[in-house]
Amino acid sequence: MIHDRLRLHLAGAAAAAALTMSTALAQDVTFTAGTIGVPAMISTQELENFAKEVGEESGGRIEIKVYTNSQLGSGQEQMEAVAFGTQDIFLSALSEASRLVPSFGALDAAFLFKDEDHVRRFMESDMWSTLETRLADEFGVGIITANWFDLPRHLLHREKFISEVEDVAGVRVRAPGIPMYIQNYINMGAEPITIAYGEQYLALSQGVVDMTESAADRIMGLKLHEVAPYITEADMMFPLSALYVNQAKWDALSEEDRAMMSRLAQDAADRAMARTRDSWGEVKATIEAEGGKFQPMPEETRAAFAEMATRNLDDMESSGLFPEGWYQAILDLRDAE
Repeated sequence: MIHDRLRLHLAGAAAAAALTMSTALAQDVTFTAGTIGVPAMISTQELENFAKEVGEESGGRIEIKVYTNSQLGSGQEQMEAVAFGTQDIFLSALSEASRLVPSFGALDAAFLFKDEDHVRRFMESDMWSTLETRLADEFGVGIITANWFDLPRHLLHREKFISEVEDVAGVRVRAPGIPMYIQNYINMGAEPITIAYGEQYLALSQGVVDMTESAADRIMGLKLHEVAPYITEADMMFPLSALYVNQAKWDALSEEDRAMMSRLAQDAADRAMARTRDSWGEVKATIEAEGGKFQPMPEETRAAFAEMATRNLDDMESSGLFPEGWYQAILDLRDAE
């Protein structure tokens, strides 16, 4: 099991890191960074810009080599590689952290969060602090920054819009191998089928699945509208990505270098968010010109899906997706100041 292998590995790695840290500070260092994102995605481009800026500001002492489009493996493989120390940096959704700490899945609970501000309030809470601490202490994975917001997640279907809950009953839907995503579709009454991120276009085109979901700004990158043109603006989640880092590699940097990289990562995330929002109108028009169709999900349907999720809350708590009391605590943050 990944958790047991990692704990054994980390026990030995911690001692080795302590011995080498003092000498590492004075040496040039190279980071290997990966993402499953394709080069056309804004987040991928800003990861590459971040790497370039780190190199320039460090005077060439710190080099970040970026590998895009799953060159270093699937999301799960890259997340595990960062934990083991065979990869240093990974830009991906916070969903990936739930492979190690299941309670990160709270951020991916469909129809739980009201908007981005609601997500930000959660990330300012003790619940978020607990998640970050567990990820670093138990698995050796740190987070440089976790503010790379995408646009809300929509549902894409080959043949119809999702106007009522019955429209997804028994529907075969692509899901990543992430526990909360699978649970979301169980809650909604659909049939989740695990398919890798880069393989969903083919799965939809061949009818292996009839539905998928995507952050609105990532639809174009994979051309999903070509095979699932009915796009329901569900706002089912408000996704954001994190820049994960191997904690030992990060700790070996000087405090000044960590501050510099954190600042540049924040700047890259801010640019990515601004570019994504500024370009969405044009991107949406292109999708429509190429056959994609958009329709908002009725509010009563969103509310019905949210209510269906609560029926399985005991199962979600017993599996660790939600620590006891967290679901209600997150609801209480919806309209907090």
